[in-house]
Amino acid sequence: MTSTDLVAELRAAIEAQSYPEIMTPAQAAEFLGVSEDYLRDHRKAKSGPPYSQPASKIVRYERTDLINWLRRSRIAA
Repeated sequence: MTSTDLVAELRAAIEAQSYPEIMTPAQAAEFLGVSEDYLRDHRKAKSGPPYSQPASKIVRYERTDLINWLRRSRIAA
């Protein structure tokens, strides 16, 4: 791991701490840098990050699930 990679990972960890552990779709979209529509479309397609749906109109994302989903989506250069 290069020092640039380490700095990037540390920056991501610090930024992640400013978001709650459980997020609304709006918070999750902001955290990921995508739109709420993007997350909704991926929920429907079952291709996005894991989420919980405690009631029919309530969707929540766990911060660790979002980070893990990003890591699984990495493409080696």
